[in-house]
Parts: sequence; structure tokens; C-alpha cells
Amino acid sequence: MSILAIDYGIKRIGIASTDELKMFSHPIKQIENISDDHSIKEILNILETRKIDLILVGIPFKSDGRLKIQDYIEDFAKKLKKVIKIDIKFWDENFTTDEAESFLISQDISRKKRKKVKDMLSACKIIDSYLRSIK
Repeated sequence: MSILAIDYGIKRIGIASTDELKMFSHPIKQIENISDDHSIKEILNILETRKIDLILVGIPFKSDGRLKIQDYIEDFAKKLKKVIKIDIKFWDENFTTDEAESFLISQDISRKKRKKVKDMLSACKIIDSYLRSIK
């Protein structure tokens, strides 16, 4: 069984997964966030082809107040939970997008190419953080 991570964004959603041994993360897909229904359908298509026992949904945890994006993420997770039986866990995603962007810049990846992969890489970082926490 594997772990799937979702980096939810207003414009794009990054999806990543682990290998079956839950040792490594790898990007799967970046979904244009047209609507929650569209995005959930795309995720369901991914779930049909993989054995997933946990979904991590990245959410920014802030000590100084609540962000509007947290409401969107929680609503999305509730809608997803209604159509699947897989455990969903929120995981702190603070700075994952910034880390992904910095890494891609350091690799001299063009802005256009970064836009296409940044959210998938952020989802990988969510998984990596989770895997480090359980070891």
C-alpha cells in the first residue's frame, strides 16, 4: 500500500505518491483546479490505478491566525471523504511550495517549466515530511 499526497491550491493541485514500501515519494500529476468536482474526479482516476491506504492533504498551519485557504482545503477534503473510504489526514505544508520553487530555480528550470511541476514537487515534500516524522 502507498500514501498519496495532495497539495491543494486555488489554481492547481499537485499529486504525489510513495512507492509500495513507503520509502520514496514521486510526483504523479498536476491538476488544473477548475472545480472541486473536476479535481475529485481526477483524483478518483488516480486512486483506481494505485493501492493507497492514506491520503495526506497539505494544509498550512499558522500560529498567528487562520488563512482563507484553510477553509477551501478543509471543504475539499470533506467532499473527497464522501466518495472514498481511504483515511485522510491533514499534514502541515508550510513552505513546501517555497522549497519546491527554490529547488527548481537552483536547477535552472525555466519559469514556464516550474509552473508545470512545482505543485507536484510540493506534494512530494508533504510526503517526505510525513515519512520523516514516522521513522
